[in-house]
Amino acid sequence: MDDELAGSLLDTYRLASTLEEAEQALNALEGLSYEDAQPIGDLYDELAEIAADNEDYGLATRAQRRAVELGCEKPELGREMLGWYLMKDGQRAAGEAEFDALRREGGDDPELLMMLGGARADAGDERAALAAYDEALVAAKELGDAWTIDRARVERRFSRQELGLLEDEDDRLALRPLDEPARPEEASFAVSWFPRSEHTAAIDKWPELEEDLTNADRYCRRIEDHLRELATASGQRPSVAPLTVKELTAYSESEGLDPSGGGTRARLAAEMNRRGQTISWPPGRNELCWCGSGRKYKRCCGR
Repeated sequence: MDDELAGSLLDTYRLASTLEEAEQALNALEGLSYEDAQPIGDLYDELAEIAADNEDYGLATRAQRRAVELGCEKPELGREMLGWYLMKDGQRAAGEAEFDALRREGGDDPELLMMLGGARADAGDERAALAAYDEALVAAKELGDAWTIDRARVERRFSRQELGLLEDEDDRLALRPLDEPARPEEASFAVSWFPRSEHTAAIDKWPELEEDLTNADRYCRRIEDHLRELATASGQRPSVAPLTVKELTAYSESEGLDPSGGGTRARLAAEMNRRGQTISWPPGRNELCWCGSGRKYKRCCGR
């Protein structure tokens, strides 16, 4: 009986015409046992993001709190987002308290401090946001990770620009913003990547790729790590070349190459980059992730 009722409530949630109706369906779903369905905590996490996108931060806060309490896929990120939504809902002290608790538990992690800066900026306090970005940069330098240092520099530079501050040395060392035109002397390069929709076809065609492509999120995370390594080593922003099995097969046949080889994929990625058929990377923290998960970058590969 629980499975039947849960299925009905899940349908109500998915087909809800209003956010309130969706929330009521999830509230009713709590406590029921059911199989082959997304965990209730993750459903609340999903609802919180949808509510935030619709600027209903009261609902976003309620849903995110339940996601944290019931257990969501990324609990630490869930708590960070709860702090963010509380600030957007006008509950600044409560939001700051959430971030303070995370800092006490995990120390001054630069990623956490950048999230705090983003939350403060989104709540309209750019001066406090800059203070968090300053702390994030200090923590990143202590950590010694070049990619994290540059991420902190980029966030900090944008905040300083918003406040009308003059450029300093760390601003000059940050990677060029995505909306700034590329300089002619900068080399442009792309990393090959199979979109999620191509994984089944690619494995059928080249079974040796099964280990790489079976777990889509893990595969995209490896590509993200590679992009970061390249950006750190070169000081430039690579782009992402979304390969299709059909195009890779045709290209390899026309060039007399092995379609399963990494070198062939790299050559096609370079050709796609010349044609302007690549995806800019990285997206903004509040933009959809480049990997096609449907999640925002900060909730997906950006973490």
